[in-house]
Amino acid sequence: MAAAMVNRCPSCFRNMRLNWCYMACDPAQSNYLVPGELIPPSNETDNNTLIKDLDLYVSDAYAVGMYNSCKDVTNPNTNSKAIYLMCMPWSSLCNPYRLLSSFGLSSDNPVTPGFAPFEIHYHFVKDESDRPENIIEFNPELIPCNQAITAEASACSCVDCEASCPVPPPLPPIPLPWKVGRLDGYAFILIIISASFCTTFLVISYYFLITRQRGVPIFHGNGVGFISIRRLAGVGNRVAPEDDDATQILSESDSLNQFVNEPHAVLHHTVSSSSSVTTDDDITFREKLGANLEKFFETVFSSWGEVCARYAIFVLIIGVALSVALSCCVVYVKVTIDPVELWAAPESRSRVEKDYFDSNFAPFFRTEQVIIAAKNLEPFNRTTSDGVVNWYGPVFRKEFMYEVLKLQKKIEKVVGDAGTKLGDICFKPMAPDFDTCAVQSPLGWFQGSEEILNSEFPLATGDVYDYLNHIEYCTTNPTSPSDGNFGSASCMASYGGPVFPYVVLGGFLGEGQITADNAQFMNATAIVITVPVNNFKTEDHDFKATDWEGKFLALMSNWTANEKPEYMEVGYAAERSIKDELDRQSKSDVLTILISYSIMFLYIAFSLGQFRSFSTLLIDSKFTLGIGGIIIVGLSVCTSIGFYGLIGVSSTLIIMEVIPFLVLAVGVDNIFILVQTYQREARRPVESHEQHIGRILGEVGPSMLLSSISETCCFFLGALSDMPAVKAFALYAGLALFFNFCLQITCFVALFSLDTRRQESNRLDILCCFRGAKKDYPKNEGILYRVFDLIYAPFILSNWVKPLIIVGFISWLTASLCVAPHIDVGLDQDISMPTDSYMQNYFKFLTSYLAVGAPVYFVIQDTGLNATAADVQKKICGSAGCDMDSVVTQIYLSAKIANRTYIAAPSSSWLDDFYDWLDYGGDFSGCCFVDDNGDFCPSSQDQIMCTRCEPTYVVNNNKKWPTQESFDKYFEFYLNDNPGMECPKGGHPSYGTAVNRHKLDNKTVIKSSYFQTYHSVMKNSADYYNGMAAARQVADNITTMLNGGNHEGPHHVFPYSVFYVFYEQYLTMWKDVLTSLAISGGAIFIAVLLLLGLDVQSSLITMLVISMIVADLLGAMYWWDISLNAVSLVNLVMAVGISVEFCAHIVRGFAVSCENSRSNRAKETLVKMGSSVLSGITLTKFGGIIVLAFAKSQIFQVFYFRMYLLIVLIGAAHGLIFLPVLLSYLGPKVNRARLKQNFENSSAIERARSSNPL
Repeated sequence: MAAAMVNRCPSCFRNMRLNWCYMACDPAQSNYLVPGELIPPSNETDNNTLIKDLDLYVSDAYAVGMYNSCKDVTNPNTNSKAIYLMCMPWSSLCNPYRLLSSFGLSSDNPVTPGFAPFEIHYHFVKDESDRPENIIEFNPELIPCNQAITAEASACSCVDCEASCPVPPPLPPIPLPWKVGRLDGYAFILIIISASFCTTFLVISYYFLITRQRGVPIFHGNGVGFISIRRLAGVGNRVAPEDDDATQILSESDSLNQFVNEPHAVLHHTVSSSSSVTTDDDITFREKLGANLEKFFETVFSSWGEVCARYAIFVLIIGVALSVALSCCVVYVKVTIDPVELWAAPESRSRVEKDYFDSNFAPFFRTEQVIIAAKNLEPFNRTTSDGVVNWYGPVFRKEFMYEVLKLQKKIEKVVGDAGTKLGDICFKPMAPDFDTCAVQSPLGWFQGSEEILNSEFPLATGDVYDYLNHIEYCTTNPTSPSDGNFGSASCMASYGGPVFPYVVLGGFLGEGQITADNAQFMNATAIVITVPVNNFKTEDHDFKATDWEGKFLALMSNWTANEKPEYMEVGYAAERSIKDELDRQSKSDVLTILISYSIMFLYIAFSLGQFRSFSTLLIDSKFTLGIGGIIIVGLSVCTSIGFYGLIGVSSTLIIMEVIPFLVLAVGVDNIFILVQTYQREARRPVESHEQHIGRILGEVGPSMLLSSISETCCFFLGALSDMPAVKAFALYAGLALFFNFCLQITCFVALFSLDTRRQESNRLDILCCFRGAKKDYPKNEGILYRVFDLIYAPFILSNWVKPLIIVGFISWLTASLCVAPHIDVGLDQDISMPTDSYMQNYFKFLTSYLAVGAPVYFVIQDTGLNATAADVQKKICGSAGCDMDSVVTQIYLSAKIANRTYIAAPSSSWLDDFYDWLDYGGDFSGCCFVDDNGDFCPSSQDQIMCTRCEPTYVVNNNKKWPTQESFDKYFEFYLNDNPGMECPKGGHPSYGTAVNRHKLDNKTVIKSSYFQTYHSVMKNSADYYNGMAAARQVADNITTMLNGGNHEGPHHVFPYSVFYVFYEQYLTMWKDVLTSLAISGGAIFIAVLLLLGLDVQSSLITMLVISMIVADLLGAMYWWDISLNAVSLVNLVMAVGISVEFCAHIVRGFAVSCENSRSNRAKETLVKMGSSVLSGITLTKFGGIIVLAFAKSQIFQVFYFRMYLLIVLIGAAHGLIFLPVLLSYLGPKVNRARLKQNFENSSAIERARSSNPL
């Protein structure tokens, strides 16, 4: 057995074997061996006197030297040290003296039975005082593990001997951020630049403003200011002067027209006083293009509005019919809920590697897990007869173990609704020898038997050996087939395999400890029961697995609520749990979402109306129109979903949750602008109802087109994202916004026309068959309009306030840019679950108690690597004779720096264990047996009818390598052999699926294989994606080695773990965010540029403000603990689209305004458009968003309530405060071609008014 464990390290095996060889064959053995009690002959015919025990004196140098040569030897099968299995009962607490003492334990030892034929008492001689008279201690010459034992042999490998490892270059230090004091360097620079700009701007602004106070006060339409008499004296005759007090401060290039002295001047006065000096030669091509394009859109929309108003019923029927027809196709929609399909693109690296792993080996198990922690239970101790006090964690109290055993039995007996039993679906690695599920639990050390758990055995010392002693024994010897003091009970579970303490115990890691090496398992505060279930991805198996899991979860829910003892806490989960809870979450918040939308709907329905008096309240009400607008929004969403369902583009839950919010925001804004513009604009003389509707649509239609086209392009181009959920969202959102615009300029205009006819005929809203009293009231602007006109706009556009607003927003932007890079990237699992979900406890227990992370597999792909050839094998294996940078060695070295690589242990190695299975070396012949026909014989069965294999070898690099013939003949036998007491190296349970192979011309061809190890414990998203990145770096190094020093080549190695596919997105999250935002922003810029007639200045201002909104939103995400992930990325893309609503209407209104100064143009735009934006998108969304704060789902609370609220508030602040002020400073000049057109239109209106005085 020792050969099976340590033969892979020749010097270790040689040094260890000297102990037995010299004891048996040394002629001078009497120098160090002293017989103890003798057993006389049993009868007269038996003349042999037997030795019952003896004393063996060895030098301290031999004990330490032998131990040091063996202490690092690895057992690839269990990913642990070989001496842990040999050093009974101390295992990981082994030392030189305990190792040799364990060799001397006989099978009759009353405390710890061993394998020696009789008791051997080792005595260690350190100096003369330890040496009895006439004794010369055993002290053979030793060979260190990093030296070869013969010229033909190899030294032990790095994996088995740390001294053989090359000295690695020092690890590069973890890069630290550049700091200036306590500030990040880039933040320091930003603050300096921002502070310099703001200070300079304020000083210059107020200096010129104060110096101009020596002039006379002049009342402006935008507030009270002072203009020097010198400036008034120098007034020119120019067209549309573009400066006011504010622009005078910054530029002396323009003068102020005397027209500003009239606070409510009309357009006609403006243009009549200046147009005479405007000629076609003065107008640039861009101005002509912009004016002509604007005129074209106005004409088209006016004509279209007249048509829709004249044939309102027909337009409504056609529009609704087409929308309903497409909406009916929602029955074809497939909703994707699989997280893998949602967040990992089919062509992404993690997805490709997952598919490769699943198809070449087997999908990772479905995991059913229960974590049971002690609650209000203290550790306890027990004192032995010799006064030693042993402490035990609270979970080792017998009543605790009983309850866990009872629960485990109940789990094993669960039967699904369809009759599925655990045995039908579970993982059985030792089948057919053991047809038992591989349940991982500390009760496995008792084979799940209450009788064994209750067993007690007296010791010669007077103590009682009970379940606690057996647990101690098994935590240090998990693969021991027998605990002699415990009635020869095995530590192996009933499925025939080991139960490792770091898998089934929790809460024993010390402060700062990240792996289970040298851990104090008996300090555990939690027990972990894990049931691995096969994951064959067939419809029948999935049905059976989910059927059983459903009953398992029901059992755990009932047990937790009704049977769980008070001294226990429990966290549990099944493979289906996350999907189940996400589904429950989406249903549990339906009421909250309905209330949210109901509030928004009611606000829209009631606020569209205009109050003139109580007697006309029901006439002026727009409830029916508001409901119609809401139905149009709903039809837009359904039409988009139906269209994509028809062509086979899958939907997601995010689409169902986010797009209605988005379309409602955009649609309501346009509705308010259209309705409120109509309410302010009286019908002109000789203008019919249809022409009035057409003129209003002609006025606001281009603005609606600008925002809608910008947003549609923004989302359609956002579909270039590689992330499936983001791509689907962008496609659905883009089409929904397009349909919403189409329905608004058709069906809503038609409905609006019918509603205004009703109002003009004094019919009641809803009850349109009834008429009210006919009273004529003049058109009025509404309360909000007047507040904007008389108070708000004059205040923020005051020359004293504007500099403060600029400085305030620049400071806000600076602060946001400073903190944005520090936003947490990722989505911690607990946030994805409802606050009342049982998964919350499970996730908490995962991070608090588990001592080992997820398995990670290093996969060698099928790239022509002939793993049966000796020169290739040495690049893979980790035993003596293998390359110093082999696959196994590099993984081993990575595990030694787990704090950087997140790799917790050396990897298993099917190749090294195959060598040991085939031939232990020396006088041992391994585990390979064949029958008379040369067919496989399991090593665990009676070998009377079988003979040992006779493999042949070639010598290469001082190591024996199986020939191609032996490899081809015996490798399949190895992978079918189960390990046992006599032969622990059988490869079936550990490597049966680890090697993808087939026969070609009777030769074994290894297509691909993996080497398994574990990640260290991962507590948050950053650990997961950093662990993945580190594992990929290790795999890249291995790939480079296999390709002879080149990273590019025919061979490829990649790491795979079950969580990679979910966390890969975070490795490139910032890149994805910036790319998506840049694409969306670029689309908006181009759309605005084209639709405003190549107005670069307006386009740049729009993009600047949208960029500031997004930047400030990122800053707010940092301050409000909103992490950056796929959900927030979708919201950020949506924020860009909604930001258009806050900016585009105001920027276009400013661009087409013909007021005499930038401030007046800003004021006019802010009053007309700003009031509609505030009453539309801002107030509508605000009420609905607040309700989301009461959702049970943390996803809704964090990523919808918080982010939606921030989007609306930040967007409104920038659109209604910063943007008008910015336009008053830097807005584009009046389009002179537009001014000339307006003068001509104004003259025509005056002539019409003169000819029709009534």
